Amino acid sequence: MNQSESNLIKLEQKLYQLAGAYQNIKKERKTLEEEVEALKQNLKASRTEALKWKDDNEKLKVANAMLGDAEHRRLMKLRVNKLIKELDVCIAQVKNTKDE
Repeated sequence: MNQSESNLIKLEQKLYQLAGAYQNIKKERKTLEEEVEALKQNLKASRTEALKWKDDNEKLKVANAMLGDAEHRRLMKLRVNKLIKELDVCIAQVKNTKDE
């Protein structure tokens, strides 16, 4: 076997190693993409749950405000005022759409 054949064999072996490494990287990438997708779903679920807890917390604050605690009464007044302002905006929008 001459030098050229020896170099060709070494080159072929390295090519197979490179192809194997490429396949391993492709598998690892696919696994990582699946993991990222699972983490995205987990994050979405966590955000949804956090919003639910926030809403529940607001409801509890309103319920406590109705019980008569001074701090909660103040919070209830603020909440009612906010809702009234939102209603005023809605009424104004309805009037504007009727006029047009």
